[in-house]
Amino acid sequence: MLNRRAFLTSAGAALISAPTVLRAQTTPSKKLRIVVIANRNHEADGLMAALCNQMTHSLILSAPYNVDWPRWPRVQSDPPAPTRDPGVPRCLIDVFAFQSDKAPTIATIEIWCIDDLAVTGGKSDKKVTAMQQITNYTNPASTPDGVIAFGTAAYPGLVSNNGCASIGGTMFIHDASNGAPGSWTWPGYMDTLIPSKTPASFFSNVSADQKTLVAISSEMIAPQNRPASVLQLIIAADAVGISSVNEPPPYCDADANSIMKAKQAGATNITSVETTHGVIRSMWDKPFIYVTAIPNRLCHFPDEAQSVYAQEFPSSHNAGVALKYVVPYFVNAIAQ
Repeated sequence: MLNRRAFLTSAGAALISAPTVLRAQTTPSKKLRIVVIANRNHEADGLMAALCNQMTHSLILSAPYNVDWPRWPRVQSDPPAPTRDPGVPRCLIDVFAFQSDKAPTIATIEIWCIDDLAVTGGKSDKKVTAMQQITNYTNPASTPDGVIAFGTAAYPGLVSNNGCASIGGTMFIHDASNGAPGSWTWPGYMDTLIPSKTPASFFSNVSADQKTLVAISSEMIAPQNRPASVLQLIIAADAVGISSVNEPPPYCDADANSIMKAKQAGATNITSVETTHGVIRSMWDKPFIYVTAIPNRLCHFPDEAQSVYAQEFPSSHNAGVALKYVVPYFVNAIAQ
């Protein structure tokens, strides 16, 4: 039997060995700017918990620095909270060219949360306005070189994948309000499959690395309600994330309709159904992936996930674990 110390050693070795793919690349002429954008506070908190844990830290990544966390929700009726600058990320993390190197730093990852930037009330147009602060964060203002959308979403089907994480690049955005006045839209991109500029090698390299996939699974925490029989990363180049925007209740009907339209447009592997991934995708025409935490099956948010800490936190944490492992592959793919 593999004892705990031996298991952690082997898992750590997998974490450290996987990002050596960066050794084969040509160091980019400039340091890449990678932004990771979570939607809600509780999603970003699960992500930060995974990134800031010391138990299995990747030697290809720096420790988080300029850490501004925890943060409390920006609720207008609350008494004044401790002074914070909302226009800054929760932390920065550097990606090194080689394991344990301090230089050259080939990319810097910024961890952002839309809830930190503004009180949006769930409105997509307000989220777009808030995310302009991310562009303006650098001086001079600059668009990122790579974009990662992070958040919770439902997974379609009767079989539970609760607690798993999914990664894809293609988005499908549907206006669930059918064009009601004031609805947000992305002209020219609604109701069509929007491909990612992320090279297919990113998906194939992660999918082929069994050590990395096993290491990710070994750090995932089972949620309370209907956990998947196997906690794992679900990743594929043909994976599609659906963003059902301007969505009125009942959400189940709107989401099911968005799925139907996505399939009519050619989607065959839907792994994420929510709202904000597509809104984030609309901000910058750059290499993009979504990293989705799965706390519930489609149409089962009220009974499986809604406001359940023991469901939402482990799911977000697990997606954070997956992101931590795959981000060096993402940097490598877009730096070619």
